[in-house]
Amino acid sequence: MAVFNVRLPDDLAARFDAMARSVGGRSSLLRKLIDRALHEAGDTSCETAVPRTRTTDRLQLRLMREDIDRLDAAADARGLKRTEWLVMLLRRRLHATSPPPRGDRVLIAQSWRELNRIGINLNQAVHALHAATMVDSRLDLAREAARVASFRDEVADQLRVLGRALKGDMAYWDTADE
Repeated sequence: MAVFNVRLPDDLAARFDAMARSVGGRSSLLRKLIDRALHEAGDTSCETAVPRTRTTDRLQLRLMREDIDRLDAAADARGLKRTEWLVMLLRRRLHATSPPPRGDRVLIAQSWRELNRIGINLNQAVHALHAATMVDSRLDLAREAARVASFRDEVADQLRVLGRALKGDMAYWDTADE
């Protein structure tokens, strides 16, 4: 991502910062102003990236040492920091969603890549099957059909595993009162 450096007189920078506080800070306001200038100039080819949303409010909890120890153990088991674990739990309960932890995201990405590779191989096998139906083809049609069936089964297995992982992650955040 490109960086723009601008020198401003101190009083102008202070006024800009005061204005920028209400919209997420300097970078956010600058992105909006640049986007608006390009849009007004008729350039709609590239919208600026939506800035990350940041938390704006702080919540403090007082817990007994026993609860802190259990919280830390639960967070460690998921490979999360204490705050990350609490935020994910709250989001799941409040919004019925929660992103998988980093470790799970890595595994899901690996599964996704595997499924993509299998899909490519399946596509190649289907092309081979089509070629096998031609009059002068030397391809073994039964062997190619078996390859396609094998790929289909493998894709179905991977999708089931991926689905269970995602459901399991969501179920982790549910409580017994639901």
